[in-house]
Amino acid sequence: MRAQAAEVCRYPIADSRALLTALAEKEGVPRDQILIGAGSGEVLEAYGAYLGGEGGDVVTAWPSYRQLTGAMERRGSSVIEVPLNDRLELDLDAMSAAITATTKCVYVCNPNNPTGTIVDPEKLREFAIEVSKQVPVFIDEAYLECADDFVANTMVGLVAEGHNLTVSRTFSKIYAMAGQRIGYAVVPADLVAPVRSFITGGTSMLAMVGAQASLADLGYVESMRRKLKAGRDGLIAVLDELGCRYVEPQGNFVFFQSSVSIADFRPAMQAAGVKVGRAFPPYDDWCRISIGTPDEMTVAQTALREVLAKFV
Repeated sequence: MRAQAAEVCRYPIADSRALLTALAEKEGVPRDQILIGAGSGEVLEAYGAYLGGEGGDVVTAWPSYRQLTGAMERRGSSVIEVPLNDRLELDLDAMSAAITATTKCVYVCNPNNPTGTIVDPEKLREFAIEVSKQVPVFIDEAYLECADDFVANTMVGLVAEGHNLTVSRTFSKIYAMAGQRIGYAVVPADLVAPVRSFITGGTSMLAMVGAQASLADLGYVESMRRKLKAGRDGLIAVLDELGCRYVEPQGNFVFFQSSVSIADFRPAMQAAGVKVGRAFPPYDDWCRISIGTPDEMTVAQTALREVLAKFV
């Protein structure tokens, strides 16, 4: 990115083509099934805008990420929110049962945000195949490359097999390029053009260069995955020590029950030097903490001990 900085006066046409080729090779699909956006959020927004214009509804878990479903809702669709199960995992059976004659999409965030839980891959595969015979399925895998076993859990192969399924990814998480705003989706060929028509911006040349370099650095992802797991494990050890309930995390964050209202817990943690996640109703005494550098996690662990001691 430093080497190419002097070229930012140019449109990134060649870089776009090169990145499309690299992504297509990674995902095992033709280039014309890759849709690049300014973060995967732009793709989620465009997909939601495309589907949401004529009413109907979208089925999703709750709580879960809201960008795609929010885009549909703003354009007239209803959102059918299916509660998580007792393990704070997506309830695929209940989501399937919630599909109606007017359902236009089923949205699955895996690992889920904010819980970080992951669903059984065989069950998800079966779910995706069966549901996509009725309505389009969108699987948001923004955090999946942070999980312990990415290969076993990704559903991108179903797109290549021709199912009515879209899988999105981002360079904001495992690749640490959140500020560059670049992500993409692997999309059924017939959906690429209509969804692309709702893309409003696009991404920058330096983001594309950085993404290509990231994909070429084959050892990076495994190295970062180990570091994220170490950060999660360290945080979990403190939660065990403090007697806090948590769910099995597979993203770059941990979701745990502080047993303190997040309205009180959040400012107390910020005063101790740590910004934690927003409220995620109905889990109002739960907290989401992202994994940072080892030094940052030391600060977070110390803050957790100090803050929770004040509320006990």
